[in-house]
Amino acid sequence: MMKKPNVKEMTIREKVGQCVCIRQYDLLQKTEVDEYLPRPLEERDEILQKNPYGVLWCAGNQNLKNINMSEKNYGNYKVTSDEYREWIKGLNKNWEIPGLMATDAESSGAGTIFSDLTIVGSGLSIGAANSEELSYELGVAVGKELRCAGINWRWAPVADLPSRFSMSCMRPFSLNPDQLVRLASAHIKGMQSVGVAATLKHFPGSDGYEYRDSHFTNAALNISMEEWWERQRKVFQKLIDSGAYSVMIAHETFESADDTMVNGKLIPSTLSKKIITDLLKGKMGFEGVVITDAVGMAGLQACYPYQQLLVELIKAGNDVLLGTGLDAVDILEQAVLNGELPEERVDDACRRVLEMKEKLGLFDEDYRIDEYRACEVTPRTREVDNLISEKSITLIRDKQNRLPFDKNQVKKVSVICSTHDDTFMDRMEVLKAELEKMGMEVRMQRRLSSFEEIQEINQNSDLILYAAYLAPHRPKGAMSFYDEECQTFGFAFTEGNEKSVGVSFGYPYIFYDFMGNADICVNAYSTSDATIKAFAKTLFGDLPMDGVSPVKLNPDRRVF
Repeated sequence: MMKKPNVKEMTIREKVGQCVCIRQYDLLQKTEVDEYLPRPLEERDEILQKNPYGVLWCAGNQNLKNINMSEKNYGNYKVTSDEYREWIKGLNKNWEIPGLMATDAESSGAGTIFSDLTIVGSGLSIGAANSEELSYELGVAVGKELRCAGINWRWAPVADLPSRFSMSCMRPFSLNPDQLVRLASAHIKGMQSVGVAATLKHFPGSDGYEYRDSHFTNAALNISMEEWWERQRKVFQKLIDSGAYSVMIAHETFESADDTMVNGKLIPSTLSKKIITDLLKGKMGFEGVVITDAVGMAGLQACYPYQQLLVELIKAGNDVLLGTGLDAVDILEQAVLNGELPEERVDDACRRVLEMKEKLGLFDEDYRIDEYRACEVTPRTREVDNLISEKSITLIRDKQNRLPFDKNQVKKVSVICSTHDDTFMDRMEVLKAELEKMGMEVRMQRRLSSFEEIQEINQNSDLILYAAYLAPHRPKGAMSFYDEECQTFGFAFTEGNEKSVGVSFGYPYIFYDFMGNADICVNAYSTSDATIKAFAKTLFGDLPMDGVSPVKLNPDRRVF
């Protein structure tokens, strides 16, 4: 393993290369006449040898050998951690400086992208369990699993305090600032203790009112500097002080901090020197790596053409550009040579990236990419996830104190599912199987269509479960029920309310928006196996509903 390079001895190309995070699929495929084609291995290696990229955006849920980038197939394939680790070894052979291998795996763990690793509960599950010890242990466990695949940089945890209407509302551990800091600090320490860098995102945070999604449009942080300083700044400052190695910048405007306009529009935080260099790195004293959110998001696209955009992002203070094209090294190198991009800024960015690689041990002689194996670490991940899941199930209300139900009195169960995500129906098979293990006959269906239908269900059921699921980008768009899925709640709870339970396995405000007529409501936060099984047990008193709600149970209704 090479020693840590001296920035002063590096070429301009080597230095700007450390600032670039390319997309995995650009290495795997190329476009010719609107057709996606596999990129030959020799061509891939030639690109890597020419371009000393510092970071790869890893996505294990893509076939590494047979590339089909159609919408139907994209992301629907999972490789094993062993396959992916060996693939990464092949990439690193082309670079003199070892790369950072980065991924989101933010809320549900490494199993979302690797077939032999563990899908865990959501961030809100950790909040509801409300245990710093378990948050730390899950950070360790997920970190080890990511290391199994060769990954050493995780873009998590979320430090925002968003609106309940925001696409980020399910991503932090809690919307209570103090609880978020406690749990996220522990998680960060756990993750970084096993050689995976943590990332605080998305600086400068949220105002608690914005609901727009910067993946698709411009978003804004509309509060005063004084309010931000007391609210969001405290969260980021405390988590920075706890030792987080990196911070991700949001594509949202923050007029109170920077009212600069380009092309008639306020610039997003990712393009703001005042926010990144002066505020985050200056006043807040952050010495680690600053990375943009993905450069292809709509919230960043209005200000500059692509080539100028990359240059302006580095000038603003970003150290790594997330998700550039393969040409980014050429663009940044030329900008330095032309005097458009100060070399001193590149030196600082490169130094920060190399220092983070050093913290992760990438320059140590005994560093091993294969230090952990899935068969050795996944049992502990499942154990920790089970403990969190069992502590996370949250009783929102039980007006008549009917819980727990008596197993001996429940022979027939009807599960009525409401969702716009077809995969949720597959997840509910886990609930069906768990109830059947208890000796119950289970009928499961999607939606209600009439009062007569719920009358018939009531007559033939001892227990009725209304299982609902909404989540960010499942599908893309505002989180709510529409058309037939929404109409279900016009019939729900009108018959058999005394033996009915409304449960959300995702968005924690479904009880407020759609289940006002339910006597019993529960938040479960996740569709993981462990969560679903824990919920089934709580219905009959095999587990207590000890979850502490990480969101307001009487949410703010004012949006502006």
